[in-house]
Amino acid sequence: MSKELSNNRKVLYYTGNLISVIGFLSFISVFFTAFLSNPFEMMSSSYNPMAPALIGFFLIILGQFISNIGLKGKAGSGLILDPKQAREDLKPYSSQVGGMINDALEEIDLKNNPKEIIKIRCRSCNVLNEEDARFCKNCGSTL
Repeated sequence: MSKELSNNRKVLYYTGNLISVIGFLSFISVFFTAFLSNPFEMMSSSYNPMAPALIGFFLIILGQFISNIGLKGKAGSGLILDPKQAREDLKPYSSQVGGMINDALEEIDLKNNPKEIIKIRCRSCNVLNEEDARFCKNCGSTL
């Protein structure tokens, strides 16, 4: 499977986000119409001002659901309960996270970290000497 999202999933993701934005605008429009209009006129008319708010609320939920399916796939979002398929659906998503971790690790300067130093203990005086030393730096005996 490629590490790129398919075009169908991209379309689902952007469509879900668009539906969410439309739902949010519909939901918030109720507050603007209530603020700009006379409350007594709204009570006397047959128009229900809460209808756009409820429709907007459901559009937000629907849009987020569709967007989640586009982002994580059917199995990755939990729509289909198949762990193997979920791993396949989440591969592009998780490989991006792995790529970001690799980018962060490249930023760390690993060259300044000291390398492992091997020391040799003298049999006579138990002092630690360098790996390539032939004689003890403390007592002078052969290592």
